[in-house]
Amino acid sequence: MVGVRIVYMNSLSFYWLIVPNLLLAWIPLLASLYVCRSLRDGRRPGIAAAALAVVWLAFYPNASYIVTDLKHLSYISTERTLYYDLSVNMLAAVLGWLLGALSLYGIHAEVKRRAGAVAGGLFAGAVTVLGAIGVYLGRVLRWNSWDLLRKPGRIITDVLHIAADPQALLFIAAFSAMTGTLYFMLYQLADKSGLYFAKQVHYNDR
Repeated sequence: MVGVRIVYMNSLSFYWLIVPNLLLAWIPLLASLYVCRSLRDGRRPGIAAAALAVVWLAFYPNASYIVTDLKHLSYISTERTLYYDLSVNMLAAVLGWLLGALSLYGIHAEVKRRAGAVAGGLFAGAVTVLGAIGVYLGRVLRWNSWDLLRKPGRIITDVLHIAADPQALLFIAAFSAMTGTLYFMLYQLADKSGLYFAKQVHYNDR
């Protein structure tokens, strides 16, 4: 669909970003898969699992970030292409969110198994909020996951400033509510109905 749009308009516009953004959205799922499989049968986390857990958390916001690309439609799309563009972006956003939700599901299940349902719920809620903060840092302040290694001090400073910015807090609250509600629905569906894919994707949610 992206290729058709590029050929039709003879321009990359912002569509070239969809593919790398979706590739980045796979990173948290792949990291989560490794972490969960390394912890099967109650095994203690090793250095590799701990490092990949950090990678998972650092890249987790990328999965939901794609939904914010919808803002580009206001100045990229024309009357003829608006609904096609909207369809492409919504499909990418849904796929990205689903990849992130599945990655969280596996880690959430592991925390729940080891520390109980309350701890698991608090963990999932905290990750949801941290993910929203990450999306804000990326969309509004233009940081990316790699900058956590390059300029951690400046990112920490910006995060502290967010606490005094009502508009930033509103963004984070709204985004947390949206992604948290969607994740809760997925979790309940998997937990109550035994949704095969969500439960088996990590091979350890028994």
